[in-house]
Amino acid sequence: MNWLRIIVVSQTLLAAVACPCAKADGDAIALINGRPITRQQVVDLVMQAHGYAALQQLVALELARQESGRRGLAVTEADIQLEFDRAVKKISPQRDAAGVDLNADEKQRALTMLLEQRNISMAEFRVGMERNAHLRKVAEADFRVDDKTLREEFARTLGEKAEVRHVQVAASDAATLQKAVDALANQVDFATVVQRYSQNPDAAGGGLMAPFSFKDESLPAALREAAFALQAGEVSPPIRTGNMVHILRLERRISPADVRFEDVREQVLAGMRERVTDELRGKLLTELLDKADVRVLDADLKKKYEEMKKQNAAANAAGK
Repeated sequence: MNWLRIIVVSQTLLAAVACPCAKADGDAIALINGRPITRQQVVDLVMQAHGYAALQQLVALELARQESGRRGLAVTEADIQLEFDRAVKKISPQRDAAGVDLNADEKQRALTMLLEQRNISMAEFRVGMERNAHLRKVAEADFRVDDKTLREEFARTLGEKAEVRHVQVAASDAATLQKAVDALANQVDFATVVQRYSQNPDAAGGGLMAPFSFKDESLPAALREAAFALQAGEVSPPIRTGNMVHILRLERRISPADVRFEDVREQVLAGMRERVTDELRGKLLTELLDKADVRVLDADLKKKYEEMKKQNAAANAAGK
């Protein structure tokens, strides 16, 4: 991705990490045996440790706000909360180990633990949700579908489906993949292996994927073919798809629904709109980042930006 060209002043980030404190001890925010820790020490440390990641988040949010504003689309607090709820539903486990549904508080605690494991603060997560809410508004405004495509979606979503759990590991992480393979060979429960080794956000929920049909092109063909070749309870060998490796276990096959297209047209349309807008949202952000005019004024952040830009250019060239 050709990253970031929007004017960003480092003082914005400083304001985000600094808090108002009393001036009685000058710039000190704490005294340790009479010796001060200054606000600037804390800000410098936070900037060095998390400044660039925070900058990326704030740039993406600002671009999304600008685009929705340019199109005259209003994004409310309710829209942001809905985006938050969608994300919780997708990445937080919905049931406990005994299969009992979690209540809202339990899901929130599970989400907090998951974010902590990935070193993401709730504040950062909410910035992402606000960004996604703006991008969703734009993507929904661009969504178009004809009757032929909608009928294809009907066949895809209401035909026979496979429900699987999966372990997902980066192809470059051979050590973790081997640990997962060895654990399965030693009869460790599949869901336990997922929670220990999978690098997908759905690991906390045991890696259970939403049911999919053989014609579901939102998933790589290799995964679909492997899933439909399995018997219930059977585990696949490792499957390489792009930069990731998956191990699947088939939970069950779901028989096709006995319904007419006309009876479920609105349901199919709503589901397709949700799926397609998620895809459009990611493409939109990439386009906005590619077109944006970014100048990073802070010297340290600028250096990191230039390094990341070179890495992205090399990755894009390798992918062509």
